[in-house]
Amino acid sequence: MLHPTVGGNSNLQDDILNRIYNNLIINPMKKTIFLSFLIVISLYTFSQDVITLNSGEKIRCKITSVDSTNIYFTMVKNGYEINTLTSRSSIKEIKYGVDHYANPNQPDDFTDFKNSITIGFLEGGGSLIGMDLELLLSDRFGIQAGAGFVGFGGGINIHFKPSIRSSFISLQYWHQGFKDSYTQSLIGPNFVFRAKKLLTAQLGLGFLLESGPAWPEDVESTPIMLTYAIGLYFPW
Repeated sequence: MLHPTVGGNSNLQDDILNRIYNNLIINPMKKTIFLSFLIVISLYTFSQDVITLNSGEKIRCKITSVDSTNIYFTMVKNGYEINTLTSRSSIKEIKYGVDHYANPNQPDDFTDFKNSITIGFLEGGGSLIGMDLELLLSDRFGIQAGAGFVGFGGGINIHFKPSIRSSFISLQYWHQGFKDSYTQSLIGPNFVFRAKKLLTAQLGLGFLLESGPAWPEDVESTPIMLTYAIGLYFPW
């Protein structure tokens, strides 16, 4: 990085200016990306589920999976972490780590869907109209990729409950535009809300990675901006 200098102190001035550039721009970029990752992981790690049995007993745990007859979870007992299960018929209510309540005997609360397609405004990496495909790799962890008019993107998702229908935290990459229409690329954390059927919306922060040739010359780009999207999702 070169800067205009005066006199014989050019090396010293360049060194000072480069240090300022690295501390104010490059390092914050790395820190923001790292912080975004920590936000996603911490929200998942520290959220705790509570199972209320028909007897009134409450079990504080982390639900790991669900099938047609049992709920599987991890809990700490006498200082040891154990993996265990209980039958769905013995459960009165489940409270997930984000205050989402579910009835284990309601079919809509627990489904076997593992994939979904979302279509809507600013979906598909911030496209004007785009589509995202999500695949669940485990009960709560998924990946997504999408594209639209015009843009593409991807994300890593952690669901709040073991269902593709549940809301989730996502670390997403947005690439808005192609070639001469390329505007910008962003990365950052998002909260994605999903209703039990159809409606989905998201809100988050995007950290600017790069501005493209389509970015208006008279508009100064900002390093961090609000990201949002709304659409319809279809699980299967």
